[in-house]
Amino acid sequence: MALLRRKWAKMWQAGGGLRVLNLFRWRRTGRDEKTESRSPDAPDEDRRAGQQDRRKKVRREEDSTDNLIAQLMDEGRYALLLRPQVIDNLNEEQFTATVSLLEEQMALVPPGEVLLDWQDGGLDDVRSEEDVANETPVRKVTVASVFIDRYPVTNRQYQEFVDAGGYDQMALWDEEVWPAVLDFVDETDHPGPRYWKDGHFLNGMAKHPVVGVSWYEAAAYARWSGKRLPSDAEWVKAGSWPIALAPGSVRQRRYPWGNSFENDRANLWGTGLGETVGVDEFADGVSVGGVYQMIGNVWEWTSGGYGDPDDTTLVLGAPMKSIRGGAFDTYFENQATCHSQSGEDRINRKHNIGFRLALAACDLAPAAAQLALTGVTPQNELAMA
Repeated sequence: MALLRRKWAKMWQAGGGLRVLNLFRWRRTGRDEKTESRSPDAPDEDRRAGQQDRRKKVRREEDSTDNLIAQLMDEGRYALLLRPQVIDNLNEEQFTATVSLLEEQMALVPPGEVLLDWQDGGLDDVRSEEDVANETPVRKVTVASVFIDRYPVTNRQYQEFVDAGGYDQMALWDEEVWPAVLDFVDETDHPGPRYWKDGHFLNGMAKHPVVGVSWYEAAAYARWSGKRLPSDAEWVKAGSWPIALAPGSVRQRRYPWGNSFENDRANLWGTGLGETVGVDEFADGVSVGGVYQMIGNVWEWTSGGYGDPDDTTLVLGAPMKSIRGGAFDTYFENQATCHSQSGEDRINRKHNIGFRLALAACDLAPAAAQLALTGVTPQNELAMA
């Protein structure tokens, strides 16, 4: 075990998450080398040759960075490019394209209050502050501006993580689960989701949500992509889209489309399909913000724990993580509302649990955040290359 931990420690130091920022240091290096001057006694031709060599090196580094930016966008890791530490390396075209990809793939959930029900998902659509104060299972939570994936993570997207060696990059994984990462294999003992074969998803399943992944695998993928799992409050707000009608009164939808269940808007047991479908199906069931399949198809991991965090009477054999939304095999529709919460052991890899990701607006570089939030770019906040 000690030898294995030393191996993992070395892998931690060489973690892929650190590689991105290191490769983006070319700009500073290029500037420093370009400003160096030779001795005035050096022959003119030597000086010109040295300058040409340095220009070639800068061009090679620029090409390398452009290739890396294109690779990250192809892999769906555009969130990394919009971080304050990295964004100065994007030219105007790359910046605009990256923000456009963010807006295409993620929906903005505006800031505001949301009510969480820890009991059975039976939250009325209107509650007053007095009701909230007198009923322990219900809590009012304030959520900051956040982007949430319009679709659950697909098999095709997760394949990029597997092909990039995500299961070998221990910097992406919670330290507590290191000993178990070797057991996160598919049906043929290749690293990957439980129901894959030979390290690849099954034919015809590219657009289906990835399943058979533990909470830890979802969290590792999130770090690799530059995002994170949504909190319970963020997930519920994205689905129920609360509206403050008056001081102390909040209206929330029971389902993303309204308060009455309709079979043709979500993939649950009553729909009759009996299996997952593509993440872009059931378009009539999208939320107000344009988020697909908040209800049905697959349960979704969140970052939160199961149950009311203030309930000291709840005793679990092992820590459980919150899952939300219901799945294709959820029988009762009242178990699949915007407010319903269930729990699962974070190590389990089930056939009906997937995930989607979130990105806090405050984690973006100011120029990227302002453009994504308002459509306006402050020219003095982004140094274009």
